[in-house]
Amino acid sequence: METNSDNVKPKSRPRILSFLFVLTILVVVVLCGIFVFRNSSVSIQPDLSIPGQYAGERKTVMINGVKFSFRWCPAASYLAGSPESEEGRDKYEVQHTVTFTKGFWILETEVTQGQWKAVMSSNPSFFKGDNLPVEQVSWNDCQEFCKKCTELGLPIQLPTEAQWEYACRAGSSGAISGILDDMAWYWDNSGGTTHQIKTKKPNAWGLYDMHGNVGEWCKDWYGSYSSENVTDPIGPLNGSYRIIRGGSWNRNDLHCRSARRRLDNQKNCYYDLGFRVVKEQ
Repeated sequence: METNSDNVKPKSRPRILSFLFVLTILVVVVLCGIFVFRNSSVSIQPDLSIPGQYAGERKTVMINGVKFSFRWCPAASYLAGSPESEEGRDKYEVQHTVTFTKGFWILETEVTQGQWKAVMSSNPSFFKGDNLPVEQVSWNDCQEFCKKCTELGLPIQLPTEAQWEYACRAGSSGAISGILDDMAWYWDNSGGTTHQIKTKKPNAWGLYDMHGNVGEWCKDWYGSYSSENVTDPIGPLNGSYRIIRGGSWNRNDLHCRSARRRLDNQKNCYYDLGFRVVKEQ
């Protein structure tokens, strides 16, 4: 004759097994969710939506486990362009006063291959190395990078030409914001290749490679300067070519000047051309 306990035992075992199976699935799902979140998101600590307190203040955020360090450029006015007496000057470098009513955060280095891979999961560069600047990226490619970072929670963009020169000068007024050989990889010292970031001295605001290593795309269309004072300029509304700033490993010293302007088709890419980004307020 069967007892009550004999009837219960065979029924409880599959229930316990089913419960344990469901619990295991839930734990796996939660752990996977945590892993995906940690590896496909931006950790904004500290918050770049808060203005800096002084020029060159540094803040770092993480994108997919890779650091992106920014420097603060405060609201102010500066003299853009170059004087007629500057060696290597181009007629399109007309001097004019630029005023910024808001400050901005700018990446302290050119975007590296490690940073690019963390966002884009690819590496188009000719010279390979996670701590080398990414190159062989078009202006359009840079836009896609900024779009993906924005989707991950960090809204960034290319700097305007005016922002770039302001950050490059960092309060200086000469052709170079310091001693060129101390600050830049260019034709005379590069050995025909790019170099790791932060191997030369930064400018007064802690920004590296503004005068060399690779040239840098800017947001603007190319257009002629006016001698009129401007406030928060964004460049022409349309055009045929995009602005490039900064010297590079395969250009001479005159191409490394703070005021030097270059232009190219936004679809083109070269192994001496990269970019850095800004986070506006």
